[in-house]
Amino acid sequence: MQAAWEIDLFGRRQAQADAAAARLRGAQAGWHDARVAVAAETATSYVDLRVCERQLEVARNDARSRAESARLTGLSADAGFTAPAVAAQARASAAEASARVTQQQAQCDLTVKALIALTGLDEAALRRRLEAGWTEPSGIAAGAIPSLPAALLAQRPDVYAAERNVEAASADVGAARADLYPRLSLSGQLGSALIHVAGQNLSARTWQIGPLALSMPVFDAGRRAAATDAAVARYEEAVVQYEARVRQAVREVEEALVNLRSADDRSDDARIAVEGYRVSFAAAEARYRSGLGSLIELEDQRRVLLAAETTLVGLQRDRVAAWIALYRALGGGWRTPETSTARSANPNDEEAPR
Repeated sequence: MQAAWEIDLFGRRQAQADAAAARLRGAQAGWHDARVAVAAETATSYVDLRVCERQLEVARNDARSRAESARLTGLSADAGFTAPAVAAQARASAAEASARVTQQQAQCDLTVKALIALTGLDEAALRRRLEAGWTEPSGIAAGAIPSLPAALLAQRPDVYAAERNVEAASADVGAARADLYPRLSLSGQLGSALIHVAGQNLSARTWQIGPLALSMPVFDAGRRAAATDAAVARYEEAVVQYEARVRQAVREVEEALVNLRSADDRSDDARIAVEGYRVSFAAAEARYRSGLGSLIELEDQRRVLLAAETTLVGLQRDRVAAWIALYRALGGGWRTPETSTARSANPNDEEAPR
């Protein structure tokens, strides 16, 4: 058995170990980043499905209303009180609404397929879970969020992984520079032998420590110097990537806050608009059925109401989606190993907001 031990005079081996440990922590953070991404995408797809179902209900109500108008218009045309062209227009409007319902139903089915791919559940089991009703989570956009501590960005797995890449690249620079200096190593060996000759057994055991070897990097045609320059370049690249990741994190948080505030500010106006258009449509429908209004006026009011209801449902989706985006932009509740260790050492600390 032979063994050799390098005496780490200039920290080359320690720097290599530090770089490997930093890359390991970065890879673990990358796994958490993927987990948060899948959770956020699943939540977004779920909200898309629930909003699609609400839009489907809006489309069905509109289709029922148009079908009833077409039926009444057809009866009036058969009695000679309404022109056939008006009845044809009412039937076309009803057919258009029916096609919209079919299209919306297909969109909801496609969203279910996306959830199946994300969750790994079979379709029957997933649809059973989706049978329960859904209401928008309370407290979403209940108040404006003026700002968030910048330290929260450090809780993002991707920012943490980029920071660990900088740490690993810095350790690589240290290892490359230490490689320019001499190396001191100590070797040794242990041996055991058994010899059988003419009925006699002879055994021998030997051991040796040394020699103490010193290697000097004298002539390498600039290989070690080039390796050091490459390590420095990789470190500078890692720093630039880290800065870019932090800027991207700030942008994502700010965009989520802007979208959240915008959806919150528009919700009340959209709700008031829907209520007003419903009253206007009811009046137009009453006038049409009493013979005082035209079908064109009724259809115009119907289109306006449909657009307003669709906008309101879309705002509900935007509000929840903005919260999901903010959740993801702030790391999805993930904690750095250093933070987790500190909290374990101080169990009486208050729970940080997630």
